[in-house]
Amino acid sequence: MSNLVELTRVAIVLWFLPRSLSRNVHHGDHLAVRTSLGVLRGVEQTYNGRRIRAFLGVPYAKKPTGSRRFSLPEMVGPWEGEMLVQEPSNTCYYTIDTMFPQFPGAEMWNPPNELSEDCLSLNIWVPEDHDGNVMVWIFGGGFVSGSPSLDLYDGRVLAVEQRSIIVNINYRLGSFGFLYFGGQSLAPGNMGLMDQQLAFKWVHHHIGSFGGDRRKVTLFGESAGGASVTSHLFAPGSADYFQRIIINSGAIINNWATKSKDVMLDMSLILAKRLNCTNQSIHRPLDDVQYILDCMRGLTAHAILREGDMVADALSLPLTFPFVPVDDDENFFKGSLIDKIKNRDFKKDLSVLLGTMKDEGTYWLPYYLSRFGFNFNHTLSSEDRHNQALISESQYRDSFEAFLPYFGGSQLVRHALMHAYERLSESEKKPERLRDGVARFVGDYFFTCSIIEFADFISDNVFDAVFMYYFTRRATSNPWPKWMGAMHGYEIEYFFGLPKRLPHLYNQEQLRIEQSFSKKIMDYWGEFSRGNPPASYWPKYNRITRKALVLSEELVTENSHHINVDVHGKQCRLIKEAEQAVRKDFYTDDLYKAQFQEETSKSGSNYNLPAIPLVVLLMILQSTL
Repeated sequence: MSNLVELTRVAIVLWFLPRSLSRNVHHGDHLAVRTSLGVLRGVEQTYNGRRIRAFLGVPYAKKPTGSRRFSLPEMVGPWEGEMLVQEPSNTCYYTIDTMFPQFPGAEMWNPPNELSEDCLSLNIWVPEDHDGNVMVWIFGGGFVSGSPSLDLYDGRVLAVEQRSIIVNINYRLGSFGFLYFGGQSLAPGNMGLMDQQLAFKWVHHHIGSFGGDRRKVTLFGESAGGASVTSHLFAPGSADYFQRIIINSGAIINNWATKSKDVMLDMSLILAKRLNCTNQSIHRPLDDVQYILDCMRGLTAHAILREGDMVADALSLPLTFPFVPVDDDENFFKGSLIDKIKNRDFKKDLSVLLGTMKDEGTYWLPYYLSRFGFNFNHTLSSEDRHNQALISESQYRDSFEAFLPYFGGSQLVRHALMHAYERLSESEKKPERLRDGVARFVGDYFFTCSIIEFADFISDNVFDAVFMYYFTRRATSNPWPKWMGAMHGYEIEYFFGLPKRLPHLYNQEQLRIEQSFSKKIMDYWGEFSRGNPPASYWPKYNRITRKALVLSEELVTENSHHINVDVHGKQCRLIKEAEQAVRKDFYTDDLYKAQFQEETSKSGSNYNLPAIPLVVLLMILQSTL
């Protein structure tokens, strides 16, 4: 009888509960999450029979449109009722890659959804079983392209496999994110990085509503995403929002990742002039920044994007992007990045996992060096002879010539680099050796050597451990020619478990290896994100031994591991010596300005490249013999 009375009481209580709570009990309202801003309603996804709650397109900032275009982001305000967050975040404006139409190797990086300035939002995956661990992904793309909503970045597999909450953040790109008219202006530069910082702040304040622990946050990113991750070490406003970082193929010290205030100002003025947004009645364009911004804010996003592409096309140097982070500002770095590095003024209470691909340079060759024999015809088989880039000696020389402005135009440097890099290929065929030499140089100069330099710097200064990897496996899903190897960006599919979610993309005879390898990589990342060594056999990195774990298929096929020592070290030392010989730090800004001296307000200046002591270059050449 007493049991019957108790059941009756429970029934009466349930009857009078608020309808929202009643739905939570009876109608699957586990998909509704109440935050301090309002209620978010997500969508249910599944992987391997397990359920994941996905909250897609969650706004963290107000729309950066109208008067907010080019301005610092503002935190989103509260809303009434439920907000449906069931479609992936919009993609911020950028120019879609159309060089190889319908080719999977190019199309996989193009956004699956609408381009919009209303794009400051997050995609969040919450597995049924998790321990509060949070991993925040920052996509790459040279700060000029990319989207958190690529299918490649779908977080459900990583979430389930690592019992972690996965968050993919969005940020403004190109001129929308990095226009610069001075730190006191309404376009102060680094808006895209400030977007990221505000996204971290949103996660810090609200991830608890999803069951996440804000004291267990790991940032991870690839290429410009990796550069972004490292930039937050030097941003005082970001320091409280993460405890660990994973850096893939990018650091803020990469030569493409930042520009000086003067260069960014010139780039921004060129864009304004192309858009007819400079006041011709005044002597100096910067005397009326408000006029410029009012004009640019009145134009369509497409018009700004189109003219921004024209500015980019005028940059004759390969792998340079016009609108990137400015290295000295008042809002993000709150000072000079260079000074902070020199003074070791950055967040040190964290652990670091970082690394590079074996073939970082190959992806860029069809895009930037096609005129020198690195052609790719996507209508032919990737293994067709015409797609093998079997270049001649003159094309080899011309390829290195294209990069000489980075080295003061020195023919002695060109000769030293050509001689050193031709010898690196394992092929006995001359055209293949030449091809591989160019690819290796591009990878070393623009990615690998800077990662090693950053690893040396960070391991000397952070309080916790640093771990390095060297990624050598080429995915069987990779549609590019096999000679291009383990390419830039092609480790990401293993981070996010693509072989498990989309097995049909892979060679079925090697599917078990692909899936096991992906699981191994996810386990490394997950273990590290919890504050542990990625594996017991993974050595800590330091600048003396420079040990890196090789991420190859032998990890799963032979259950063995290999440690590489001083990855690409000899070539990186050669490049460093060449840079120092031409005093790179002195002339880099002048080099950019010289390309635009007829268009900018500094057109009367004389930009002289420094001379190079002959004896120094002879020493460099001798070091390669």
